[in-house]
Amino acid sequence: MPRSQSPLSSLSCIIRLTEDVPSIAIREAISLAAAHHAHLLVTIIAAKASVPFSPIGAGYVVPMVEEINERAEANGTALAESVREKLRREGVNGTLRLILNHVDIVAEEAVRLARASDLIVVDQPDAALDTKGLILEEALFHSGRPILVATTRRAMATHPGRIVVGWDGSAHAARAVGDALALFPGIEMAEIVSVAGEKDLSNALPGADLARHLAHKGVTTTLTKLSAEGMSVGSVLDGHATRTNADLIVMGGFGHSRLREFLFGGVTVELTGGASVPLLIAY
Repeated sequence: MPRSQSPLSSLSCIIRLTEDVPSIAIREAISLAAAHHAHLLVTIIAAKASVPFSPIGAGYVVPMVEEINERAEANGTALAESVREKLRREGVNGTLRLILNHVDIVAEEAVRLARASDLIVVDQPDAALDTKGLILEEALFHSGRPILVATTRRAMATHPGRIVVGWDGSAHAARAVGDALALFPGIEMAEIVSVAGEKDLSNALPGADLARHLAHKGVTTTLTKLSAEGMSVGSVLDGHATRTNADLIVMGGFGHSRLREFLFGGVTVELTGGASVPLLIAY
């Protein structure tokens, strides 16, 4: 059987089930899978509650925990049926998995399965300690695959042509750019943006060197240097991508835990949690 003509032939979408917040990631994943005739693996994580150890009131707590878990399983089953119907309606070849367990355990399993895909699609975390943030961190650090963080503010272009590269000269940023070009060969324009203020970039690979590399691939590039000027680097980069109508922000992922980024500040946490433009990151 001949290989698929699209480099994006297999996607994974990992969803953390919540009762009040719809998943944008599944919409974007289905759209991408349909456009690229790709297989889509959807893993729905329904968090399981545990009975806390307590010699007092255990008889009251156990029924409550059982009710919470039964409701999570029922909601997960309903979501799986809804997703299955969406796949059928869009003509997407997909596989669904519903896992009810503790978030850290199922996130690890979901990411392990997602390694056999070209791209992982996740939702934006709501906060640093949101369990969707744990899923994002597990996927970024342990999947070996690029991550697409969906946003409610703009739909992902199924064949992006213009990207903004958040360039800091790191290996992670270089990998993200390579992944973006490999997955989306229709990218014709790349703006390489360096923002002064986040870190010392004096010893980093200059953006001009990356521009020459991309030119060899036929990608039109421009170099832009911006100053934070009292603003956060993440907001500067996202604002620039929004104003220039970029299809995608591409950047390297954080090099340590999301919690530490949250406590000490970090552009990756800011963008993964609140970017207005779809974000592709790699580690």
